[in-house]
Amino acid sequence: MAYSGFRASAESYKGNLSKKQFYVRLKRLRDLGLIEKRDSVYRTTTFGSLIYNGHVKTLEDILANYWNLKAIDVLKSRQDFPLQQKEKVIDEIIRNSSLKSIVNGTHLSGFSVVKDYNRLVLEVTKLLESAKNEVFMATRYYDPHFSKLMFHKIANEGLTMHLLDGLPDQISLENRLNAILRVPPNRETAEMVNNIIKSHRFDLRKANLSASFMVVDGTTVCYETTNYTSPEQFTLAVSHYDDPYLAQRFISYYHMLAKDAKVPQLLASVREK
Repeated sequence: MAYSGFRASAESYKGNLSKKQFYVRLKRLRDLGLIEKRDSVYRTTTFGSLIYNGHVKTLEDILANYWNLKAIDVLKSRQDFPLQQKEKVIDEIIRNSSLKSIVNGTHLSGFSVVKDYNRLVLEVTKLLESAKNEVFMATRYYDPHFSKLMFHKIANEGLTMHLLDGLPDQISLENRLNAILRVPPNRETAEMVNNIIKSHRFDLRKANLSASFMVVDGTTVCYETTNYTSPEQFTLAVSHYDDPYLAQRFISYYHMLAKDAKVPQLLASVREK
């Protein structure tokens, strides 16, 4: 009402609110700076107008399309429907509703933007912790805590890890594994590394990478964007938490990169034996 402007009168609070309830709520909105009284007319402040257009009106439009959104959820849960076809149908549902001005396919999956390298480490570690079955990863970075968690998941939780290592040879994962085998910190670590490099659940290859990405259990994707002026520096990453279609696209990209990647000598020699 205040967005359009109204004068307080007996007609103002028709409906389920009593006169007292109406004025109590009106006072709260004024105290919050959402509504003000100008020339005997209640109107939204600039702040209130932004809140109304950005949230209240948007929420009303979303609620009006509740059953369209339920249809999208049902479609997402179908296992017998091709992913590409799902995306087309979902786009069609959005285009033919009033949702098209406020939502797109990206908004339908949770996502976050990571602008700091330390936050990126926390993000990919969180995603790895949530992994149940299979991870595809292409990386040009190294973090000891992430590596430790990765080995634990492979050795103790049955995780299958496909890894493209884009680090320089001197600090590559193969060299780190060799170092552990040459001078193991303890017997337990040596046995774990031995078991991992023999396991076909650990697929390690060397590759030239311009950016990193990670796919978890065929649904979650975290990918880095390249800074073309300083390609060696981290700039930005985006995580999509429920996007099987995007996940399959990145898995296909992984397999394309893996064709030209080399199996490290350490793994090749051990598995030949």
